[in-house]
Formats: sequence, structure tokens, C-alpha cells
Amino acid sequence: MPKEIIFSPSTDVNELAQALRRVDAQSDVGSLLLFSCDENDYELETVNRLLASLSKPIMGGVFPQILYQDRAYTSGFVLVALKETLTVKSIAQLSSNDVDYETLIEQTFAEVASAPTMFVFVDGLAKRVASLVDGLYANFGTQPKYIGGGAGSLSFVQKPCLYTSQGLLMDAAVIGFSGAQTALGVGHGWKSIVPDWQVTKVDRNLVQEINYKPAFEVYQQAVNQYSSTPISADNFFSVAQSFPLGINKLGGEKIVRDPIAVTPEGHLVCVGELSQGDYVDLLTAQPQDLFDAARQTAEVAQKAGNGKAVKLTLFIDCISRALFLKEAFDEEVAQVRAVTGNAPPLVGALVLGEIANSGSGYLEFYNKTAVVGLL
Repeated sequence: MPKEIIFSPSTDVNELAQALRRVDAQSDVGSLLLFSCDENDYELETVNRLLASLSKPIMGGVFPQILYQDRAYTSGFVLVALKETLTVKSIAQLSSNDVDYETLIEQTFAEVASAPTMFVFVDGLAKRVASLVDGLYANFGTQPKYIGGGAGSLSFVQKPCLYTSQGLLMDAAVIGFSGAQTALGVGHGWKSIVPDWQVTKVDRNLVQEINYKPAFEVYQQAVNQYSSTPISADNFFSVAQSFPLGINKLGGEKIVRDPIAVTPEGHLVCVGELSQGDYVDLLTAQPQDLFDAARQTAEVAQKAGNGKAVKLTLFIDCISRALFLKEAFDEEVAQVRAVTGNAPPLVGALVLGEIANSGSGYLEFYNKTAVVGLL
């Protein structure tokens, strides 16, 4: 698994360049996994030249925050030099209505054998992430363990955010096949307070009507019964952090959808798609609920690992959990570390939507959810 892990809180692109060139030159390094922070604001042409100069496959993303060992960072990078050579492919046009992702994935990976683990990173602001995830599941099923999430910025301005050997990509996905065995846990801790709204009009990630009424009107009326701060278009993002939607699935835990903005028409902009006719609950939580869920998620992963030696803990967590918990977020990381221990290093990112297959095996694009992978 990892030969070396390099972390730096610096925003200096030259420090990143030195780290990449050093590990790229090592003969026993097969590929590179890179997480960096949006705040670094690396100059695009500089990064693209650097990526093109590397001899080893690279994948990863630019995220609102990154995770290293015991805490989250808003600046810097964490670079994992892997001994194995990942097979890495990218999928473009992740917002296009004209793309059949199931067929495109079949064609793109026709020459690639399946593997025990698939790293999947996407532009978190692309409009059809859930469709891509469905296409992956249709092609590869429950056999691999999938883990990854959405790259991007909390400015919600879409820009190049995925690391590949071809440069930084936007509106795309980058997928890496690994021979590593991975044990996964997935959980969120959010609880229902208003059940069974029906999504009666939707355009991908834009919820237009709930129960045949303007979506924001229904959402606002309900949130204001529970929120100490009345929600409005002006303060929507900050208040909505505490009140996500939960899509009801047969026999499974709710899939959380994060409303991040309201349009002038009263539509809710969500991270990830919903479908016409979906039944959703209004959810909320207390901080302890999220701490407990993070710990339980790590316990599920540990149990799934059946006592096998863990070389790396990959923690993919939602940026909106950190925004909700504020200064207390480090306690969520501590709950994971309390289970996994300090021996395997912990790396990861706070992302715009999480990708994993849960205990039931089905692959999902989650929001406000913790994903723990023990590799």
C-alpha cells in the first residue's frame, strides 16, 4: 500500500512540486494519490505542467478541506505515494443530458479488469454525478469496494478540480482501480423530523416542487418550526446546514441530500440528483449524533475487515458536517481514530458528496455522510 505519505499545510505550489517530483522519481512508487485544498489557489497552468511531467499515474482532487491524522486543514496538501500502479481513467461531460454513462463506462473500461477497490472522485458541482454512479454499479456491480467523493469549492463556482496525468479536469470523474482489499463503513446520524414529503417536480439536482407546491415554500415553513434562526434566501446556506433532506430507500438507511441554495423561482439546489416521485424526510441532528455515527461507521469498517492488518485509513467526510460542527469537528475525526487506532495513518478529505457502497452492497452518492475505508 502506501510507501510514503507527505503532508504540508503550505499553500506554496513549489512545495507541492518538490514532493511530487521526489516520490515520482522513486522506482518502488507505482502511483500517486493527491488531496489538496481549494484555498491553495494554485495557478492552473503551473499545476497542469507539473502533472504532465510526472511518469507515474496520479489521481485525486481539490477539496474544501483535507484530513491528515487527527484533524482537518483548510490549506495545504496530503500526498500518498502508493507502491502499486493504479489503472486510472477519466470520464468527461458529467453534466450532459446527452451522455449515457452506463454505455460510456462500458466502452472506457472495456480493456480493464475489475479490481477489489475503486477510487472514484468527481466534480462535486457536476449535475449528473448520481447517473455516473449508477453507470458504475451497472457495469461493475457489488464486487469492488468503491470509495471517493466530490471535489470542488465552497464558492460553488465550478472549476478544474480533479488531478489526472492529463492535468486538472472540470465537470468530470477520475476513477482508479486498485488491487488493495478495502473494508468499508458508511453512516450519517441524521434523524427525521418531518416525514414523507413527495418530490413532485425535479430537474436533476434542482428540486422545484414538493407536494405540488414550490419547494422552498414547503421547506421554509417546516424549517422555521425547528430553527432558532428563520431561514430565508439570504441566509439559506448557513441555516440549511442543520436541515438536510433524506431520500427514503426500501430496506435501507436514508440517502441524505444537502440543499445548498435557493433560486429566485423558489427551487432548492441540492448536491446530487433526486428523482421524480422520491419520498423525502426533513432531517436534523445534534453534534453527539454525528460523533456517534462516525464511531459506529469506523466500527462497521473494522468488523468488515475481519482482523486483517490495516495499512491506511481513508476517511471521506462531508464538508457540510464540518460546517455544522464548527470547532467541534475534530471530535468526529477523534471518534474514528479511537476505533482504528493511531498505527495506520489517516488521510482523506472533506468533500462535496461521498461515494461508497454501503453494507447492503448498492453504490450511492451520499451527502452529509461519513465514509471510512480501511485499506
